[in-house]
Amino acid sequence: MSNNVRINNRVLKNIDGNQITWRHMENDDGSGMYSRNGVRYFAIKLSDEFAEELENEGWPVIWRNEGDDENPDRMKAYLKVFIRYGTPFPVDIYLINRDRMSKTLLEENDLDALHIDKKPIEFIDLEMRAYHWTYMDREGVKAQVVAMNIMLAQSGLDDDYEIVYKSDVND
Repeated sequence: MSNNVRINNRVLKNIDGNQITWRHMENDDGSGMYSRNGVRYFAIKLSDEFAEELENEGWPVIWRNEGDDENPDRMKAYLKVFIRYGTPFPVDIYLINRDRMSKTLLEENDLDALHIDKKPIEFIDLEMRAYHWTYMDREGVKAQVVAMNIMLAQSGLDDDYEIVYKSDVND
């Protein structure tokens, strides 16, 4: 794909937490088999129709064989979305409070402090942009978060309380 191709930002609403996979939103030491220090991403499971629509627009859809004995050629589509801080493009990630009337802006370190990879997600809303990259003689496109709203799934302890998340950053 040529870097001259323009892919418009895309907004995806009400992505169910069960569609979120390959979660590496926390910074780690890079010692994991599939992790690199500082690289944050997650993937969204897509329906075949929506995956084809995104592919036609130029988004980098990943197709994986997830066949079994009954259907060995079954393919599943994913969109890998990167979270990049420290670039000229700002990233706004908000944690939606349980009352759904307020939200808290998360800083980069808050994703780690909340252990966001290990908590169940109820839903996310996402705005993403296409990041065109080149490296030597290769080029491609990555989906990159512009803004995202996350609502964590409610636990049994949360039933009787309004949860308001606060950042450790002094205002």
